[in-house]
Amino acid sequence: MIGALLTVYVLSAILIGSPAIVFYPLWFILLFSLSSVTQALSVVDDTGQEVILDHSAQRIVTLAPHLTELLFSLQAGERIIATVEHSDYPEAARLIPRIGGAEEISAEVILTLEPDLVLAWDKGSPAEVIALLRSLGVVVYRASSQSLEGVSKTLADLAVLTGQSELAVPLIADFKSEIMHTKVRYQHNKTVNVFYQLWNDPLMTANKQQMINEMITLCGGVNLFAEQLEVVPQTSVESILLLNPDVIVAPQQGTPVDWRQRWQAWPEITAVSQQHLYTLDADLISRPTLRSVQGLKQLCILLDKVRSE
Repeated sequence: MIGALLTVYVLSAILIGSPAIVFYPLWFILLFSLSSVTQALSVVDDTGQEVILDHSAQRIVTLAPHLTELLFSLQAGERIIATVEHSDYPEAARLIPRIGGAEEISAEVILTLEPDLVLAWDKGSPAEVIALLRSLGVVVYRASSQSLEGVSKTLADLAVLTGQSELAVPLIADFKSEIMHTKVRYQHNKTVNVFYQLWNDPLMTANKQQMINEMITLCGGVNLFAEQLEVVPQTSVESILLLNPDVIVAPQQGTPVDWRQRWQAWPEITAVSQQHLYTLDADLISRPTLRSVQGLKQLCILLDKVRSE
């Protein structure tokens, strides 16, 4: 850039006789060029905090698996110097050094790594650790969204902070297009009542603040616990008997292998009598990443199967 501006400077000097040409001192051009080169990168994270970097992040610590995955989507995975347990996608993510579980991280350990950016999950990373890192001058970006729309926003922000915005544009466009196509295809189909069995013992589910609720709605279903105040409501078999869902969906990971057999004791439930008991890959329906659209499509196919039987 400096060379190009110096060329303009020389040409301006040659053409100085022309009133249309403004002749700037050499020091002004050099100052302008340097300020352009060092222009800061800035985004506002999900907590409303402005996150500013002097240059694109090169040494990144991720404190949630989905943030690790999003960086790999931006072809910036090799910049991750440390992450937490369960950061397992793509395969290359398994090779990144671990600093413990998401709730067991140490500010001291992170500081020794000298990152230029820490990516935290606002609902899962210890607040006191994040606050300490920020107070010590570490740049922290906090993501909190658990929605499909949030995937686009987080990816766009990370693209800015890693200098990968040009790469992110088509990724976000394709992601949004897939969601819109799915919405148009399924939204007005016959309603299917869904019980999402997040956990088996105690019996737990999800309200409308979680991404699975958004997926159920886009597929033309109704989450029977959407309006509960708790993000992860605890329920009972008696409540499920009263609500009588058309289908019960559970995550593959963490669900007992005999979970279907356990429900057979209550054939009064439509989902049980019709054998509409299904599992889906938890990473596709709970991690807010570009792969979420795969989980959305799989869920829609299941609900359509329920409609047709």
